[in-house]
Amino acid sequence: MALLKLEKLTVRFGGLTAVEGVDCTVEPRQIFSVIGPNGAGKTTVFNAITGIYEPSEGKIEFHGRPLERPFGARVIAACIAVGLATGLCAALFSLDVNALWRATIKRNFEAPGDPFSYSAAWQDALDYVRGKLALERMRGGRYAVRTADGRRTLGYAPSQAEAEVQRERFERLIAAADHGNLVERDGSWVVRDLDDNEDLASFPKEADARAYLDKYAQIAREPVTRRRLALFALVAGFVVGASGTWAVWSRARRTPEVIARAGLARTFQNIRLFQNMTVIDNVLVAMDRKLKGGIARMALRLPGVRRAEQAARDRARELLAFVGLAHKEHLPAGSLPYGDQRRLEIARALATDPELVLLDEPAAGMNPAESVELNGLIQKIRAQGKAVLLIEHHMRVVMGISDRVAVLEYGVKIAEGTPDEVRRDPRVIAAYLGNEEIS
Repeated sequence: MALLKLEKLTVRFGGLTAVEGVDCTVEPRQIFSVIGPNGAGKTTVFNAITGIYEPSEGKIEFHGRPLERPFGARVIAACIAVGLATGLCAALFSLDVNALWRATIKRNFEAPGDPFSYSAAWQDALDYVRGKLALERMRGGRYAVRTADGRRTLGYAPSQAEAEVQRERFERLIAAADHGNLVERDGSWVVRDLDDNEDLASFPKEADARAYLDKYAQIAREPVTRRRLALFALVAGFVVGASGTWAVWSRARRTPEVIARAGLARTFQNIRLFQNMTVIDNVLVAMDRKLKGGIARMALRLPGVRRAEQAARDRARELLAFVGLAHKEHLPAGSLPYGDQRRLEIARALATDPELVLLDEPAAGMNPAESVELNGLIQKIRAQGKAVLLIEHHMRVVMGISDRVAVLEYGVKIAEGTPDEVRRDPRVIAAYLGNEEIS
């Protein structure tokens, strides 16, 4: 199975196509070079592989799997959890937080002589949503019958038993008003409970009867409106929260951190070292994610943390020795010669323990002797069982160490093969020298 596979890789920036339909396969322990004139799209390919750019089309696979954060049950669970939390918050605020506070917390705190009850508060919250009338105990032992939100007082009673009777009557009036149960009898207008065939109220004038009904009809409509708004807010909040979580995950599915964890590491065309940090600290930065131990253990400097840090420091020294910087670990990275900075960047990439190392013009700025040393270093990396994907303009470096070479021109692959096959390809010669030179 191929280690890395690019299939129809395309990267567009608005109307500009930087890379179009590039196919490429890198095998394990292989040195694969990508060459081409300036502006051919070589670094864009690297940036697409390592998550800096999002491919417009095509596939990037590593070990036969998409090179991105895997989608699974945890992502679904996170979307659902955030969606529910957002929906519940939206529903809570749609219910009028002030009114809900008065109906639940304040009502139970102000009950004279009674301790605060969480169960009573939850019950009051449910009654508020359903629109059930509430009984409030007042000073002096009296009881008030009020709407669930506490904004309207419908009546008073000297005892709880009488208050219960009043509440039942008011609830029947609300139900009758909601159905418009108003009839004329003997010159009077009567509000009737048609279910029980009982008169609830009588008025000499129709206008008074309808005003009375409108009062209770409005009370009946309020909880229905409240529930509909809360349901809408719950659904809308769930959709916004879940889709937002999905969008964040989708944008983060190919971040460089994900690529590094998958087993790839790279260097850059323009050196990106931490110039003010020491040489060894630049390497240790790349090993930080492998250091196990929580914040508390690290703050307390427990023995396990100290052992892990010492092991990382020993490994960093091995890598510095591997690239030829064994005696410069305490120097500032910015004080190193250009060639040494290139080697330090390679050491930092190797510190992540990758299976595939992407080197973007590692010989840039090196003299011929340093380029020869670089050839040996790349071959040593391959000898450790790692594959190397190389961008390079120095043809001696490319032709001397590569197993296969791909050539890009204006974002399109025009040739691929062994160094000898590519060297003789007329399209490659034309791309580098022009048609006039080979005619």
